[in-house]
Amino acid sequence: MKRELASVLSDIHKEKRPGVLLLHGDDFRVQAATKSILDLLVPPQSRALNLEPFNGQSTPWDEIEAALMTPPLFPGIKVIFIENAPYFLSREHKGELGKKILQLWSEGKKDEAARLLSQLLSLEGWTQERWEGFRESLSAPQLAELFGDDSRETREVIEELLAFCRSRGIAPSQNLKGEEQRLGALLEQGVPSWAVLLITAAHVDRRTRLYKRFEEKADILDLSLERHRSGRISRETVAEFVDQHLKESGKKIEPQAKEMILMRAGEQLWAIHQELEKLLLYIGEEPSIRAKDVEEIFLDHGEGWIFDLTAAIAERDAARALSHLERLVSQGEHPLKLLGTIASEVRRLLAARDLIEGEMRPRWHKQMTYPQFQASVLQQGAPLLTRNPYGDYMSFKRAENFSTNELLRYLEWIYQTDIRLKSTNHSPHMLMERLILELCRGVDAAVTQHDRAKEIS
Repeated sequence: MKRELASVLSDIHKEKRPGVLLLHGDDFRVQAATKSILDLLVPPQSRALNLEPFNGQSTPWDEIEAALMTPPLFPGIKVIFIENAPYFLSREHKGELGKKILQLWSEGKKDEAARLLSQLLSLEGWTQERWEGFRESLSAPQLAELFGDDSRETREVIEELLAFCRSRGIAPSQNLKGEEQRLGALLEQGVPSWAVLLITAAHVDRRTRLYKRFEEKADILDLSLERHRSGRISRETVAEFVDQHLKESGKKIEPQAKEMILMRAGEQLWAIHQELEKLLLYIGEEPSIRAKDVEEIFLDHGEGWIFDLTAAIAERDAARALSHLERLVSQGEHPLKLLGTIASEVRRLLAARDLIEGEMRPRWHKQMTYPQFQASVLQQGAPLLTRNPYGDYMSFKRAENFSTNELLRYLEWIYQTDIRLKSTNHSPHMLMERLILELCRGVDAAVTQHDRAKEIS
Protein backbone atom coordinates (compact mmCIF):
# COMPACT_ATOMS: atom_id res chain seq x y z
CA MET A 1 0.00 0.00 0.00
CA LYS A 2 1.07 3.61 -0.47
CA ARG A 3 2.56 5.06 2.69
CA GLU A 4 3.99 8.34 4.03
CA LEU A 5 7.51 8.43 5.50
CA ALA A 6 6.32 9.80 8.84
CA SER A 7 3.84 6.94 9.17
CA VAL A 8 6.47 4.30 8.37
CA LEU A 9 8.94 5.76 10.88
CA SER A 10 6.21 5.94 13.52
CA ASP A 11 5.35 2.26 13.00
CA ILE A 12 9.02 1.25 13.28
CA HIS A 13 9.27 3.18 16.56
CA LYS A 14 6.31 1.11 17.76
CA GLU A 15 8.06 -2.08 16.55
CA LYS A 16 5.47 -2.49 13.77
CA ARG A 17 8.08 -2.78 11.06
CA PRO A 18 7.21 -3.45 7.39
CA GLY A 19 8.10 -6.81 5.88
CA VAL A 20 8.78 -5.47 2.37
CA LEU A 21 9.24 -1.77 1.65
CA LEU A 22 9.80 -0.15 -1.76
CA LEU A 23 11.09 3.42 -2.10
CA HIS A 24 11.18 5.24 -5.43
CA GLY A 25 11.08 8.79 -6.78
CA ASP A 26 13.45 11.71 -6.33
CA ASP A 27 16.99 10.44 -5.66
CA PHE A 28 17.69 12.87 -2.80
CA ARG A 29 14.42 12.12 -1.02
CA VAL A 30 14.88 8.38 -1.51
CA GLN A 31 18.39 8.47 -0.03
CA ALA A 32 17.32 10.64 2.90
CA ALA A 33 14.31 8.41 3.66
CA THR A 34 16.41 5.25 3.34
CA LYS A 35 18.91 6.60 5.87
CA SER A 36 16.15 7.47 8.33
CA ILE A 37 14.62 4.00 8.02
CA LEU A 38 17.94 2.16 8.36
CA ASP A 39 18.91 4.25 11.39
CA LEU A 40 15.80 2.94 13.16
CA LEU A 41 15.88 -0.65 11.93
CA VAL A 42 19.59 -1.37 12.28
CA PRO A 43 21.64 0.55 14.87
CA PRO A 44 25.22 1.34 13.76
CA GLN A 45 26.72 -1.23 16.14
CA SER A 46 24.67 -4.03 14.49
CA ARG A 47 25.15 -3.13 10.83
CA ALA A 48 28.24 -5.21 10.18
CA LEU A 49 26.21 -8.42 10.55
CA ASN A 50 22.54 -7.39 10.43
CA LEU A 51 22.56 -5.27 7.27
CA GLU A 52 23.30 -6.85 3.89
CA PRO A 53 23.31 -4.40 0.95
CA PHE A 54 23.09 -5.57 -2.67
CA ASN A 55 23.27 -3.82 -6.03
CA GLY A 56 20.05 -4.82 -7.74
CA GLN A 57 21.54 -4.39 -11.20
CA SER A 58 24.41 -6.81 -10.76
CA THR A 59 23.47 -9.26 -7.98
CA PRO A 60 21.69 -12.51 -8.95
CA TRP A 61 18.41 -13.12 -7.14
CA ASP A 62 19.68 -16.46 -5.76
CA GLU A 63 22.28 -14.58 -3.70
CA ILE A 64 19.73 -12.06 -2.41
CA GLU A 65 17.21 -14.75 -1.52
CA ALA A 66 19.83 -16.83 0.30
CA ALA A 67 20.73 -13.83 2.46
CA LEU A 68 17.05 -13.16 3.12
CA MET A 69 16.44 -16.72 4.33
CA THR A 70 19.49 -16.84 6.61
CA PRO A 71 18.72 -15.78 10.20
CA PRO A 72 20.83 -13.02 11.75
CA LEU A 73 23.83 -14.06 13.84
CA PHE A 74 22.95 -11.60 16.60
CA PRO A 75 19.59 -10.61 18.08
CA GLY A 76 17.65 -7.94 16.24
CA ILE A 77 16.25 -7.32 12.80
CA LYS A 78 18.16 -8.31 9.68
CA VAL A 79 17.71 -5.90 6.75
CA ILE A 80 18.28 -6.99 3.18
CA PHE A 81 18.78 -3.78 1.21
CA ILE A 82 18.47 -3.91 -2.62
CA GLU A 83 19.63 -0.65 -4.19
CA ASN A 84 18.79 0.40 -7.77
CA ALA A 85 16.37 -2.48 -8.31
CA PRO A 86 15.57 -3.05 -12.01
CA TYR A 87 12.39 -5.08 -11.50
CA PHE A 88 9.70 -2.45 -12.12
CA LEU A 89 10.06 -1.66 -15.82
CA SER A 90 8.18 -3.15 -18.78
CA ARG A 91 9.19 -3.95 -22.36
CA GLU A 92 6.02 -2.31 -23.67
CA HIS A 93 7.42 1.07 -22.69
CA LYS A 94 10.92 0.69 -24.11
CA GLY A 95 10.36 3.74 -26.33
CA GLU A 96 9.84 5.87 -23.23
CA LEU A 97 12.97 4.38 -21.67
CA GLY A 98 14.99 5.17 -24.79
CA LYS A 99 13.95 8.82 -24.72
CA LYS A 100 14.69 9.00 -21.00
CA ILE A 101 18.17 7.55 -21.52
CA LEU A 102 18.99 10.15 -24.18
CA GLN A 103 17.64 12.93 -21.96
CA LEU A 104 19.71 11.80 -18.97
CA TRP A 105 22.84 11.58 -21.10
CA SER A 106 22.29 15.06 -22.56
CA GLU A 107 21.92 16.41 -19.00
CA GLY A 108 25.27 14.92 -18.01
CA LYS A 109 23.72 12.23 -15.78
CA LYS A 110 25.92 9.51 -17.26
CA ASP A 111 25.72 6.90 -14.50
CA GLU A 112 21.93 7.12 -14.38
CA ALA A 113 21.69 6.88 -18.19
CA ALA A 114 24.03 3.87 -18.23
CA ARG A 115 22.08 2.05 -15.53
CA LEU A 116 18.82 2.65 -17.39
CA LEU A 117 20.40 1.37 -20.62
CA SER A 118 21.40 -1.86 -18.85
CA GLN A 119 17.79 -2.25 -17.71
CA LEU A 120 16.49 -1.61 -21.22
CA LEU A 121 18.79 -4.28 -22.63
CA SER A 122 17.67 -6.66 -19.88
CA LEU A 123 14.04 -6.06 -20.87
CA GLU A 124 15.04 -6.95 -24.43
CA GLY A 125 16.41 -10.28 -23.22
CA TRP A 126 20.09 -9.41 -23.19
CA THR A 127 22.19 -11.53 -20.83
CA GLN A 128 25.68 -10.79 -19.59
CA GLU A 129 26.95 -13.57 -21.86
CA ARG A 130 25.45 -11.94 -24.93
CA TRP A 131 26.79 -8.57 -23.83
CA GLU A 132 30.29 -9.96 -23.39
CA GLY A 133 30.13 -11.75 -26.72
CA PHE A 134 29.13 -8.58 -28.59
CA ARG A 135 31.02 -6.02 -26.57
CA GLU A 136 33.71 -5.45 -29.19
CA SER A 137 31.55 -5.69 -32.31
CA LEU A 138 28.30 -4.19 -30.99
CA SER A 139 27.45 -1.13 -33.03
CA ALA A 140 25.11 1.74 -32.37
CA PRO A 141 22.81 1.03 -35.34
CA GLN A 142 21.88 -2.32 -33.78
CA LEU A 143 20.48 -0.48 -30.77
CA ALA A 144 19.16 2.69 -32.40
CA GLU A 145 15.74 1.12 -33.03
CA LEU A 146 15.27 0.74 -29.26
CA PHE A 147 15.53 4.52 -28.97
CA GLY A 148 13.10 5.21 -31.81
CA ASP A 149 15.71 7.40 -33.50
CA ASP A 150 18.26 6.24 -36.08
CA SER A 151 19.81 9.66 -36.64
CA ARG A 152 23.58 10.14 -36.74
CA GLU A 153 23.47 12.18 -33.53
CA THR A 154 21.63 9.40 -31.68
CA ARG A 155 24.04 6.74 -32.93
CA GLU A 156 26.96 8.84 -31.68
CA VAL A 157 25.34 9.15 -28.25
CA ILE A 158 24.73 5.38 -28.13
CA GLU A 159 28.37 4.71 -28.98
CA GLU A 160 29.45 7.00 -26.13
CA LEU A 161 26.98 5.28 -23.82
CA LEU A 162 28.29 1.82 -24.67
CA ALA A 163 31.89 2.89 -24.11
CA PHE A 164 30.89 4.42 -20.76
CA CYS A 165 29.06 1.23 -19.70
CA ARG A 166 32.09 -0.90 -20.51
CA SER A 167 34.43 1.44 -18.65
CA ARG A 168 32.21 1.23 -15.54
CA GLY A 169 31.52 -2.49 -15.77
CA ILE A 170 27.79 -1.91 -16.26
CA ALA A 171 26.06 -4.81 -18.02
CA PRO A 172 22.50 -6.12 -18.47
CA SER A 173 21.02 -7.88 -15.45
CA GLN A 174 20.80 -11.63 -15.77
CA ASN A 175 17.39 -13.24 -16.22
CA LEU A 176 15.48 -10.13 -15.19
CA LYS A 177 12.08 -11.59 -16.03
CA GLY A 178 12.72 -14.64 -13.87
CA GLU A 179 13.88 -12.46 -10.99
CA GLU A 180 10.70 -10.39 -11.20
CA GLN A 181 8.62 -13.59 -10.97
CA ARG A 182 10.55 -14.83 -7.95
CA LEU A 183 10.18 -11.47 -6.20
CA GLY A 184 6.45 -11.66 -6.87
CA ALA A 185 6.33 -15.16 -5.37
CA LEU A 186 8.16 -13.88 -2.30
CA LEU A 187 5.45 -11.24 -1.82
CA GLU A 188 2.84 -14.00 -1.73
CA GLN A 189 4.64 -16.17 0.83
CA GLY A 190 6.02 -13.30 2.93
CA VAL A 191 9.50 -12.70 4.31
CA PRO A 192 10.82 -14.44 7.46
CA SER A 193 9.85 -12.86 10.78
CA TRP A 194 13.42 -11.75 11.47
CA ALA A 195 13.87 -9.91 8.16
CA VAL A 196 12.96 -6.69 6.38
CA LEU A 197 13.38 -6.44 2.61
CA LEU A 198 14.15 -2.81 1.73
CA ILE A 199 14.20 -1.94 -1.99
CA THR A 200 15.00 1.33 -3.79
CA ALA A 201 14.39 1.88 -7.50
CA ALA A 202 15.52 4.79 -9.65
CA HIS A 203 12.75 4.19 -12.20
CA VAL A 204 9.43 2.40 -11.94
CA ASP A 205 6.50 1.83 -14.25
CA ARG A 206 3.43 1.92 -12.02
CA ARG A 207 1.50 0.02 -14.70
CA THR A 208 3.53 -3.19 -14.37
CA ARG A 209 1.98 -6.26 -12.79
CA LEU A 210 4.77 -6.46 -10.20
CA TYR A 211 4.25 -2.87 -9.04
CA LYS A 212 0.51 -3.47 -8.68
CA ARG A 213 1.26 -6.55 -6.57
CA PHE A 214 3.51 -4.42 -4.38
CA GLU A 215 0.61 -2.00 -3.90
CA GLU A 216 -1.45 -4.92 -2.60
CA LYS A 217 1.10 -6.93 -0.64
CA ALA A 218 3.88 -4.54 0.44
CA ASP A 219 4.51 -0.97 1.58
CA ILE A 220 5.47 1.71 -0.95
CA LEU A 221 6.95 5.15 -0.42
CA ASP A 222 6.47 7.18 -3.59
CA LEU A 223 8.88 10.09 -3.12
CA SER A 224 8.43 11.65 -6.55
CA LEU A 225 8.41 15.41 -6.93
CA GLU A 226 5.84 17.58 -8.65
CA ARG A 227 7.51 18.97 -11.76
CA HIS A 228 6.76 21.38 -14.57
CA ARG A 229 6.78 20.20 -18.18
CA SER A 230 10.29 21.64 -18.48
CA GLY A 231 11.46 19.12 -15.88
CA ARG A 232 12.09 21.71 -13.19
CA ILE A 233 10.78 21.07 -9.70
CA SER A 234 7.63 23.01 -8.92
CA ARG A 235 8.09 26.35 -7.22
CA GLU A 236 5.95 25.29 -4.26
CA THR A 237 8.06 22.16 -3.64
CA VAL A 238 11.33 24.12 -3.74
CA ALA A 239 9.93 26.82 -1.44
CA GLU A 240 8.80 24.21 1.08
CA PHE A 241 12.19 22.46 0.91
CA VAL A 242 14.08 25.73 1.46
CA ASP A 243 11.83 26.76 4.36
CA GLN A 244 12.28 23.40 6.09
CA HIS A 245 16.05 23.39 5.60
CA LEU A 246 16.45 26.91 6.98
CA LYS A 247 14.13 26.15 9.89
CA GLU A 248 16.33 23.21 10.87
CA SER A 249 19.39 25.46 10.57
CA GLY A 250 17.86 28.27 12.62
CA LYS A 251 18.35 30.82 9.84
CA LYS A 252 16.07 33.40 8.23
CA ILE A 253 16.06 34.62 4.64
CA GLU A 254 15.17 37.90 2.95
CA PRO A 255 12.22 37.67 0.51
CA GLN A 256 14.37 38.74 -2.46
CA ALA A 257 17.05 36.17 -1.56
CA LYS A 258 14.43 33.42 -1.45
CA GLU A 259 13.05 34.46 -4.84
CA MET A 260 16.57 34.30 -6.28
CA ILE A 261 16.95 30.73 -4.98
CA LEU A 262 13.62 29.75 -6.53
CA MET A 263 14.76 31.18 -9.86
CA ARG A 264 18.11 29.35 -9.70
CA ALA A 265 16.67 25.98 -8.67
CA GLY A 266 16.98 23.32 -11.35
CA GLU A 267 15.79 19.75 -11.76
CA GLN A 268 17.46 17.95 -8.84
CA LEU A 269 16.69 18.32 -5.14
CA TRP A 270 20.15 17.10 -4.13
CA ALA A 271 21.71 20.01 -6.07
CA ILE A 272 19.49 22.51 -4.24
CA HIS A 273 20.46 20.91 -0.92
CA GLN A 274 24.14 21.16 -1.82
CA GLU A 275 23.85 24.84 -2.69
CA LEU A 276 21.94 25.60 0.51
CA GLU A 277 24.69 23.93 2.54
CA LYS A 278 27.31 26.08 0.79
CA LEU A 279 25.21 29.15 1.46
CA LEU A 280 24.92 28.37 5.18
CA LEU A 281 28.68 27.86 5.46
CA TYR A 282 29.24 31.16 3.66
CA ILE A 283 27.06 33.27 6.00
CA GLY A 284 28.51 31.61 9.11
CA GLU A 285 27.06 33.21 12.25
CA GLU A 286 24.91 35.71 10.37
CA PRO A 287 21.24 35.22 11.33
CA SER A 288 19.79 35.87 7.86
CA ILE A 289 20.55 35.11 4.21
CA ARG A 290 20.63 38.19 1.99
CA ALA A 291 20.22 38.57 -1.75
CA LYS A 292 23.90 39.36 -2.24
CA ASP A 293 24.81 36.10 -0.44
CA VAL A 294 22.73 34.10 -2.92
CA GLU A 295 24.23 35.99 -5.85
CA GLU A 296 27.77 35.21 -4.64
CA ILE A 297 27.37 31.56 -3.66
CA PHE A 298 24.24 29.81 -4.97
CA LEU A 299 25.11 28.10 -8.25
CA ASP A 300 22.58 28.65 -11.01
CA HIS A 301 20.71 25.52 -12.16
CA GLY A 302 17.71 27.31 -13.65
CA GLU A 303 19.05 30.15 -15.80
CA GLY A 304 19.00 32.49 -12.81
CA TRP A 305 22.13 34.25 -14.06
CA ILE A 306 20.20 35.32 -17.14
CA PHE A 307 17.53 36.63 -14.77
CA ASP A 308 20.27 38.53 -12.92
CA LEU A 309 21.46 40.04 -16.22
CA THR A 310 18.03 41.29 -17.23
CA ALA A 311 17.41 42.56 -13.69
CA ALA A 312 20.64 44.58 -13.76
CA ILE A 313 19.72 46.09 -17.14
CA ALA A 314 16.23 46.96 -15.89
CA GLU A 315 17.80 48.70 -12.90
CA ARG A 316 20.26 50.55 -15.19
CA ASP A 317 23.24 49.02 -13.35
CA ALA A 318 25.75 48.78 -16.21
CA ALA A 319 28.66 47.45 -14.15
CA ARG A 320 26.60 44.59 -12.69
CA ALA A 321 25.01 43.81 -16.07
CA LEU A 322 28.41 43.56 -17.79
CA SER A 323 29.66 41.32 -14.97
CA HIS A 324 26.73 38.95 -15.51
CA LEU A 325 27.34 39.03 -19.27
CA GLU A 326 30.95 37.92 -18.71
CA ARG A 327 29.79 35.09 -16.46
CA LEU A 328 27.17 33.86 -18.94
CA VAL A 329 29.50 34.01 -21.93
CA SER A 330 32.21 32.14 -20.00
CA GLN A 331 29.77 29.31 -19.26
CA GLY A 332 28.93 28.97 -22.96
CA GLU A 333 25.67 30.88 -23.35
CA HIS A 334 25.16 31.94 -26.98
CA PRO A 335 24.83 35.72 -27.60
CA LEU A 336 21.64 35.22 -29.61
CA LYS A 337 20.04 33.40 -26.70
CA LEU A 338 21.02 36.22 -24.36
CA LEU A 339 19.69 38.78 -26.83
CA GLY A 340 16.37 36.95 -27.01
CA THR A 341 16.11 36.95 -23.23
CA ILE A 342 16.84 40.69 -23.07
CA ALA A 343 14.19 41.30 -25.74
CA SER A 344 11.67 39.30 -23.67
CA GLU A 345 12.50 41.41 -20.61
CA VAL A 346 12.01 44.66 -22.54
CA ARG A 347 8.64 43.42 -23.85
CA ARG A 348 7.66 42.45 -20.30
CA LEU A 349 8.58 45.94 -19.06
CA LEU A 350 6.59 47.43 -21.93
CA ALA A 351 3.58 45.32 -20.92
CA ALA A 352 4.01 46.48 -17.33
CA ARG A 353 4.11 50.13 -18.50
CA ASP A 354 0.87 49.58 -20.40
CA LEU A 355 -0.77 48.24 -17.23
CA ILE A 356 0.64 51.03 -15.07
CA GLU A 357 -0.64 53.70 -17.47
CA GLY A 358 -3.92 51.90 -18.05
CA GLU A 359 -6.14 49.61 -15.99
CA MET A 360 -3.77 49.34 -13.01
CA ARG A 361 -3.29 53.10 -12.57
CA PRO A 362 -5.77 53.33 -9.63
CA ARG A 363 -4.25 50.31 -7.85
CA TRP A 364 -0.47 50.69 -8.33
CA HIS A 365 2.11 53.09 -6.91
CA LYS A 366 5.88 52.64 -7.01
CA GLN A 367 6.36 52.75 -3.22
CA MET A 368 4.05 49.74 -2.85
CA THR A 369 5.40 46.74 -0.88
CA TYR A 370 5.15 43.17 -2.18
CA PRO A 371 2.28 42.19 0.19
CA GLN A 372 0.41 45.34 -0.84
CA PHE A 373 0.99 44.46 -4.50
CA GLN A 374 -0.45 40.98 -3.98
CA ALA A 375 -3.52 42.36 -2.25
CA SER A 376 -4.16 45.35 -4.51
CA VAL A 377 -2.86 44.57 -8.01
CA LEU A 378 -3.04 40.76 -8.06
CA GLN A 379 -6.47 40.52 -6.52
CA GLN A 380 -7.06 37.06 -7.98
CA GLY A 381 -3.58 35.84 -6.99
CA ALA A 382 -2.56 34.79 -10.51
CA PRO A 383 0.48 36.53 -12.09
CA LEU A 384 -0.13 38.85 -15.05
CA LEU A 385 3.30 39.00 -16.74
CA THR A 386 5.55 36.24 -15.44
CA ARG A 387 5.32 32.78 -13.92
CA ASN A 388 5.14 33.99 -10.33
CA PRO A 389 3.66 36.97 -8.41
CA TYR A 390 7.02 38.25 -7.18
CA GLY A 391 8.29 38.37 -10.76
CA ASP A 392 5.31 40.57 -11.62
CA TYR A 393 6.04 42.86 -8.68
CA MET A 394 9.67 43.34 -9.80
CA SER A 395 8.55 43.98 -13.39
CA PHE A 396 6.21 46.75 -12.21
CA LYS A 397 8.95 48.26 -10.02
CA ARG A 398 11.52 48.25 -12.83
CA ALA A 399 9.07 49.55 -15.42
CA GLU A 400 8.93 52.78 -13.39
CA ASN A 401 12.51 53.44 -14.59
CA PHE A 402 11.43 53.73 -18.23
CA SER A 403 8.92 55.49 -20.46
CA THR A 404 6.90 53.66 -23.09
CA ASN A 405 8.71 55.48 -25.92
CA GLU A 406 12.07 54.56 -24.41
CA LEU A 407 11.21 50.86 -24.27
CA LEU A 408 9.96 50.94 -27.87
CA ARG A 409 13.29 52.48 -28.92
CA TYR A 410 15.12 49.71 -27.01
CA LEU A 411 13.30 47.09 -29.09
CA GLU A 412 14.62 48.82 -32.22
CA TRP A 413 18.18 48.67 -30.88
CA ILE A 414 17.77 44.98 -30.01
CA TYR A 415 16.53 44.28 -33.53
CA GLN A 416 19.53 46.10 -35.02
CA THR A 417 21.90 44.14 -32.78
CA ASP A 418 20.25 40.90 -33.89
CA ILE A 419 20.92 41.83 -37.53
CA ARG A 420 24.58 42.64 -36.77
CA LEU A 421 25.09 39.38 -34.87
CA LYS A 422 23.79 37.39 -37.84
CA SER A 423 25.23 39.33 -40.77
CA THR A 424 28.50 41.06 -39.80
CA ASN A 425 31.96 40.09 -38.65
CA HIS A 426 31.83 42.24 -35.53
CA SER A 427 32.71 40.53 -32.24
CA PRO A 428 29.44 39.16 -30.73
CA HIS A 429 30.79 39.91 -27.27
CA MET A 430 31.50 43.55 -28.15
CA LEU A 431 28.09 43.96 -29.77
CA MET A 432 26.37 42.66 -26.63
CA GLU A 433 28.50 44.88 -24.38
CA ARG A 434 27.64 47.94 -26.45
CA LEU A 435 23.92 47.16 -26.40
CA ILE A 436 23.91 46.65 -22.63
CA LEU A 437 25.74 49.92 -22.03
CA GLU A 438 23.25 51.78 -24.23
CA LEU A 439 20.24 50.16 -22.54
CA CYS A 440 21.56 51.09 -19.12
CA ARG A 441 22.52 54.62 -20.21
CA GLY A 442 19.08 55.45 -21.59
CA VAL A 443 17.77 56.89 -24.84
CA ASP A 444 18.79 60.52 -24.37
CA ALA A 445 22.44 59.68 -23.66
CA ALA A 446 22.82 56.73 -26.00
CA VAL A 447 20.78 57.49 -29.11
CA THR A 448 23.43 59.62 -30.83
CA GLN A 449 26.20 57.12 -30.22
CA HIS A 450 24.01 54.20 -31.26
CA ASP A 451 22.98 55.83 -34.52
CA ARG A 452 26.61 56.72 -35.27
CA ALA A 453 27.56 53.04 -34.68
CA LYS A 454 24.73 52.01 -37.01
CA GLU A 455 26.14 54.23 -39.78
CA ILE A 456 29.65 52.78 -39.31
CA SER A 457 28.40 49.18 -39.46
